[in-house]
Amino acid sequence: MERTTGGYAMRIRTIGILATGAMAVAACGSAGSQSPSRPRAPTPVNLTVYVNDSRVLVSPSSLGAGPVLFIVTNQASASESLAISASGSSTPLASTAPINPQGTTQVQVDVAPGEYTIATVPHAATEADVSRLAPIQPARLHIGRERPSGDNNLLQP
Repeated sequence: MERTTGGYAMRIRTIGILATGAMAVAACGSAGSQSPSRPRAPTPVNLTVYVNDSRVLVSPSSLGAGPVLFIVTNQASASESLAISASGSSTPLASTAPINPQGTTQVQVDVAPGEYTIATVPHAATEADVSRLAPIQPARLHIGRERPSGDNNLLQP
């Protein structure tokens, strides 16, 4: 008789330990507060930048803050480099290498609200050459408040 009572007590103890462990595992991560994960960044927006011999054009010229992919095409007669800068800043956020005529390139920038300038960068040999070059009119870009999170967009990385 004593063996059965000891075995029964051992089973009860084992079941109690397993039940306590299962409750502890089930309670992990369910403190009732918000998830510690951050929302995804907004989905990137593609902007088209067109460069010719007289000006730089950007389309669309206004959008919300977040990641932006600039798709640049150079339709000018010479190679051109572009710089994307916050208005009033001398340091560009991003720039391109020289783009050959009829060539394209891409630049990705995470932009904050504000005004931006997309301009060609002089790449002449001397300062005298730079002053003789006809300037290409820069484009202006208005960035408004941040776009919504990309959490609910399907098939996004």
